[in-house]
Amino acid sequence: MTFVKVLLECFNGEHKDQVSPLGALKFTFERHISNLDNWAINTKVLIVFHRALQNIKVNRKIYKDLKSKEHLLHPYQNKKSETDYNLKMYTEISRVYADYIKFYLNIACKTDILAKGMQKISDDVRALRTKDILLHYEYFEALVTQIFNLFQHANFCRQTRLFSNLIFMLFKDLIKIYKVYYVHVTEILERFPALSAEEGQKAFVMYQNFVNLTDSIKNKANKLIYTFNFPI
Repeated sequence: MTFVKVLLECFNGEHKDQVSPLGALKFTFERHISNLDNWAINTKVLIVFHRALQNIKVNRKIYKDLKSKEHLLHPYQNKKSETDYNLKMYTEISRVYADYIKFYLNIACKTDILAKGMQKISDDVRALRTKDILLHYEYFEALVTQIFNLFQHANFCRQTRLFSNLIFMLFKDLIKIYKVYYVHVTEILERFPALSAEEGQKAFVMYQNFVNLTDSIKNKANKLIYTFNFPI
């Protein structure tokens, strides 16, 4: 059993006799804060938090606690030569990745739609108010923009297994967001005849952006799958 898997189980309360979920979270943050000058450990801890946000069993249990410690989600802090290209890249990727996790966390605290499984997502979206569907679309667009910003560094990330894992985590987010986004678009189109003029305009923009996203994903996803040999 891997260390990350055990840690996620601790977040889920499966080892309360040894450590509480809050205790496990505290331990992880302590390791994070004490290793800000180590790009590898810093990235590993950020990936652990990212894994926790993706894990359906865990995510809703730690949102509030993780949010309360958001100010501690620091990126790698380079204290060495500023002229070293690799260190510059580690610093930049870590900064953007930490910002993405904080942004994802803030959205997760506003809506749990991405925390749910896909089995009943259509029913969940059908129960949403129209204004919430249109609001979620804005969240999806913002998340995808940040993911694509990180994908710009994909060629550099493929040089290390750790950064390759980071790209894979983002790839998983992208596919999940796209699937949930699709359900939202389908539902808003079903409601289109009953929408107000303002809602109709927003829904049309939402549909156009989804079509554009589909084209972008076809292009980027195929390249990433080939470059990193991601499982399909």
